[in-house]
Amino acid sequence: MAGHGVDICSSVPSQDMGRGMPVEGVRVHSLNEYDEGLLSGVNRGLRGLFIGDITLRWLHSLSTKPDAIVLYGTHLGYLLRLLPFCEKFRIPLFLDVVEWYDPRHLPGGVFGPFAASNELSMRYFATKANGIFVISKYLQLHFERHGCKTLRIPPLFSFESEKSSQFSKVSGVVNLCYVGSPGKKEDMESIFKGLQSAYEKGANFRMHVVGLTADEFAKDFGMQRLPILENEVHVKFYGRLDNVSAKNIISASDFLVVVRKDFRFTKAGFPSKVAESLCLGVPIIGNLSSDLKDYLLDGQNAIVVGGPNADSFSDAVMRAAALNENELSRMRQLASSSADSNFRVRVFSERIANFIATVR
Repeated sequence: MAGHGVDICSSVPSQDMGRGMPVEGVRVHSLNEYDEGLLSGVNRGLRGLFIGDITLRWLHSLSTKPDAIVLYGTHLGYLLRLLPFCEKFRIPLFLDVVEWYDPRHLPGGVFGPFAASNELSMRYFATKANGIFVISKYLQLHFERHGCKTLRIPPLFSFESEKSSQFSKVSGVVNLCYVGSPGKKEDMESIFKGLQSAYEKGANFRMHVVGLTADEFAKDFGMQRLPILENEVHVKFYGRLDNVSAKNIISASDFLVVVRKDFRFTKAGFPSKVAESLCLGVPIIGNLSSDLKDYLLDGQNAIVVGGPNADSFSDAVMRAAALNENELSRMRQLASSSADSNFRVRVFSERIANFIATVR
């Protein structure tokens, strides 16, 4: 969008890159990092510690080297190869850092090789890059303490909002949705116990859950005994859906739900689903984790949850259920306008280009 030639070098075969690729005007090179290279024939997980050699071989093969390289993430295997390569050819290296993994969530746990590799990257090797795109203030502060040049960029989207009529509107029923793979980030206990409490207080809602089946939810979170989960009247599980179908459910909803506890990995990341939902014109019910206090305004583009707990979430659902159609429509408009100011590609394209051009 800023007028530069862009190549994407993917570490997976082309058939695994998903829908939407290649992007118009972007050249995509598919490299099979996991099935080739050091230890690829031993174990795919073990190979994950060493990927990057196939990409380095591809870079060396180019007769014309890039003017700049942007590495997604801080994988040690890539950094150990790209830092000397970029120094040799005098190419500035940029990192796009969107999270800081909790070592307890990585294979092998706190004392495993993946945790050690990640901490070594984040605390030393990543700081040797010429410039770093960060997704949060937490990461920005961390890298600037090491003298790094940074540019903070939230999740960006280019699609436009369009209200879906997928859910036939029933008077007095507010449609909520959760979309994603909860993992360790989402406080599902507070969400669903809060929903149960709101139901008992008389709130009329329907919760749409994308990313989990009812059986997976019961297995992972053990809340199958909640009365609201006994049928699909109040909570409906869709399982995993393609991106288009998931967007349709978000856009058909009145609110998207995000509740996260205060850990390092939640402060370092940024819930991209918030930006995506606002770009679809759908306001948020959520607490102010990460940098969300800079973007979510209570009663305007969001109903802010006082804290990551069931009582606070229940109160927020009660507020949402009490809104009339005019109030919901106003919040949709404010959600869309806030997205246009904060999460659109066009807002940041020149800033990104200038950062790459000036940081050497």
